[in-house]
Amino acid sequence: MNFTARVTSRAFEVGRAASIRRSLRIAAVGFASVALSVLVVFPSSLLAAAEPPLTVAEARDLIKQLQTDAAGIDQQYTDVKEQIKNGRAQLRLKQADVQAQTEKVGRWKLQVGQIALAQFQNRNLDTAARLFVTRDTEGFLSQISTVQKVSENQNSALQDYQQAQANLAALEHSAEADLATLGEKEKQLKSLAAASDKKLDQANKVLAKLTADQQKQLAEAEKKATAKANAERRAAAKAPTKANAQSRAAAKAPAKTGRAAAKASPDSARSSATGSSKGTKALAYAKAQLGEPYARSGAGPSSWDCSGLTMMAWGSVGVNLPHSSRQQFNRGQPVAKSDLQLGDLVFFYSDINHVGLYAGNGQVIHAPRPGKSVEYIKMSYMPYAGARRPG
Repeated sequence: MNFTARVTSRAFEVGRAASIRRSLRIAAVGFASVALSVLVVFPSSLLAAAEPPLTVAEARDLIKQLQTDAAGIDQQYTDVKEQIKNGRAQLRLKQADVQAQTEKVGRWKLQVGQIALAQFQNRNLDTAARLFVTRDTEGFLSQISTVQKVSENQNSALQDYQQAQANLAALEHSAEADLATLGEKEKQLKSLAAASDKKLDQANKVLAKLTADQQKQLAEAEKKATAKANAERRAAAKAPTKANAQSRAAAKAPAKTGRAAAKASPDSARSSATGSSKGTKALAYAKAQLGEPYARSGAGPSSWDCSGLTMMAWGSVGVNLPHSSRQQFNRGQPVAKSDLQLGDLVFFYSDINHVGLYAGNGQVIHAPRPGKSVEYIKMSYMPYAGARRPG
């Protein structure tokens, strides 16, 4: 092969090698691009899989839980608010005591000053010398008697004055401590309000994620649930209660006499009881508020929280209750679940953050949570914590 042929052949081989290298580079770049796109797309698909869209049922349950949490925080809020109200009342009493003690210290101070002045005025002449120089002997002797009497009580007066000063200092310190505590409670109140609002904001965000059609389905589901609860209430109202059934059975049965009647009477009395006069009237008050909306710290006349409703219901029959489910739990007589009567206070959740009035047939009337209204509900729908009978 001549020189020209060899050069041409070599150029061809070099060109073919370069072409192959370019092809490989293009392929590599393409592969890298594909790999990168996979890396970018894959995490997005994973995120979508990790956070699938909520179903209507899931959204409803989540919103309900967030609203229930908010209502629980609201009861902590009303509890602290009640503590602040009581604390302010106690502070006013202490401030009145401080004022009274200040006046008392002033009187003791004046008396001690008079004693000191009397001793200063009489320090130069002894009693015998002053007796010779005075013109009003009778008056002087009377004065001496008074001064001597004061001198005898001097130590007692000084001790009383010092004790009065100590009592005043203690009262002032206690009032200052109460004032500081009230300041901390006020901060706690703001914090609880913010926490409740945050829960409601989260609930609104869940609702906002739903499509318009899903929101419509959710509203319809709420209507159906309310209609179902009302139907159950009406059915329960029509159904014979255990007490009424026992009363009818007792009327048909032959009358008992003597020891048998005495033995049966206590249970019969308890079974036939449907509620005290006050309890029945308190329940009637709560019934009149059915359909009115929930509001934090609501105590009427047209919006309510759970303890505000029970407080005003029993207040309508002259029984004072604090505006706090936890504090109401410590009032009245404990009642067994099997002995509940109309109007009894029924408490729910382990931290006693909800209360309603027993309405018979296993139901209560309560102000449930934000976004809802005063309603009937089965006791079994919430974790039972205990019951109390006020008044």
